[in-house]
Amino acid sequence: MKGFEGKVAFITGGASGVGLGMATAFLKAGIKVVIGDINGERAARAESILKEISVDVRAVHVDTTSMESLESAADAVEAAFGNIHILCNNAGIGGGGKILDVPMERWHNVLDVNLWGVLHGIKVFLPRMLKHGEGGHVVNTASFTGIVGHHSQSSYGTSKFAIVGMSEFLYNDMADETVSVSVLCPHIVDTPIFYKDLADADAETIAQHKKENLPWLDAIAVKPEDAGEMVLRGIENEDLYIFTDGTDSREMLEGRTKALFDTMNRQFPESA
Repeated sequence: MKGFEGKVAFITGGASGVGLGMATAFLKAGIKVVIGDINGERAARAESILKEISVDVRAVHVDTTSMESLESAADAVEAAFGNIHILCNNAGIGGGGKILDVPMERWHNVLDVNLWGVLHGIKVFLPRMLKHGEGGHVVNTASFTGIVGHHSQSSYGTSKFAIVGMSEFLYNDMADETVSVSVLCPHIVDTPIFYKDLADADAETIAQHKKENLPWLDAIAVKPEDAGEMVLRGIENEDLYIFTDGTDSREMLEGRTKALFDTMNRQFPESA
């Protein structure tokens, strides 16, 4: 997508973390933004912060597990700013741990938000984007955990692998259309997923928590605003995959690719 001025974006999970970083970058690029979030208080606070950048921002309550809620959000976006050009299916929740240790209820909750929520967003918004014919872009937020299975990420990692696959298939579907597709695969970004029980506005407590419990986070994590800029560049370049670092994740990607080829070469040495 070339030229962002005056375009309209909708971001689920847009009131914090990577979603808020995207909203910040988008507004600075001249894009009109509606952030959707299930937490109304968090959304209102984010809207107030974002209005310091641009008045072209709105916040709406949305539950991505409900297509009806997303339909209402789509109507609200169009009522506020007109046709939607950029859809960011970003809302997600954590769910790490070993597969046998994570209760089934948690599995269902994670997949409802992280997987079905993305599909709901595509089903609701993409037909509208194709219909207006002005071009557009869909960004589905996965994780580097959805590229390389590392640590014990059970339901979370499974949902993110599914989003990567869904995005690749959607990319194929859109080959001859005016809408392009990206899947965002961040590695480590400084977001509330690491301190989900702390209030957003309590910066002092968050800083103390990170110092005491997450001393490594500031050293290696990407800031949400920087991740948002990377998403903006990915949209501009129509990249299928958007990564947020090229150090540890590069090594893991190279390791996964090597393991795949080593196995294929061992099983089919004649074609190596």
